[in-house]
Amino acid sequence: MSVDSRHRLSAFGLTVDSAFDIPELPESESPGGADVVVTRRAVDRPADAEDDRSAYRNGPDEQLLLYEAATISIRDGREIAVDPDPAVPEEVIRHVIIGPAFNYLLHQRGYFVLHASTVEIGDAAVAFVGESGMGKTTTATAFLCAGHRVLSDDVAAIELGAEGPRVRSGYPSIKLDPTVVDRLDVPVEEPRRTSRARDRHFHGLRHQQPESPVPLERIYLLADGPAPAVLPIEPQERIFELVRNTYTIPLIEASAKAESNFSRCTALAGSVQVRRLRRKRDLEKLPELVELVEEDVDADTE
Repeated sequence: MSVDSRHRLSAFGLTVDSAFDIPELPESESPGGADVVVTRRAVDRPADAEDDRSAYRNGPDEQLLLYEAATISIRDGREIAVDPDPAVPEEVIRHVIIGPAFNYLLHQRGYFVLHASTVEIGDAAVAFVGESGMGKTTTATAFLCAGHRVLSDDVAAIELGAEGPRVRSGYPSIKLDPTVVDRLDVPVEEPRRTSRARDRHFHGLRHQQPESPVPLERIYLLADGPAPAVLPIEPQERIFELVRNTYTIPLIEASAKAESNFSRCTALAGSVQVRRLRRKRDLEKLPELVELVEEDVDADTE
């Protein structure tokens, strides 16, 4: 594999050699070879790729992401090759790399990848699950303002092992709307090298990320409602919701691994409390939501 890297970085506990300067990722001083290489090179778009499908499986060891901003190849859990559109701002390309591209790479490396933001409460991780626009990041930000650590933004990389489910922290940045930063006085750094092409930017977190995976204590499925409440969910519905919110579900279905993914979701639902978190979308009510979740987590640890 040819390496045209200029930057040694760190993400999800992995050492990354990157041809792209990605200020959202911390620099790494780890010696030796890299776990992941991010290259800049031409990537062919398949002739049979459907126009409305961004994720494409190109053989057993390669997955493609087909966006207008870039064509990306993710191979063997080790290489992310990026073919960017020269007209697309740098910030957009960076965020595609550390967002969708890395999420699919984590899937190749054996993680169960859930569409969720995660925070640390005490010694345990809590995941907030939902589709795009459901407020996962805003909810995690509320816990950041209350003094808790954000482990990951918009993705939960979960290890399913003998020690139980554990979340691997991502990188010390969170993607926020300027309105949320101002209204909540969020304790984050100013974003770097931004573009007007984006409404939200990654802000650096001021706390360190844990080096070891954190035990996953609770999964909350976000839902809208008139008042905050933690609600029970039937066992079968828990599994269905985890399947539906698996980040890599398009490729799982395309590769005939849906049955295996269902088994992993069943195992996860059986080992972690999965509940629905209902709340009104009101920034002023977020402290009340934080207190409700803290009490719910504490109730099972007393």
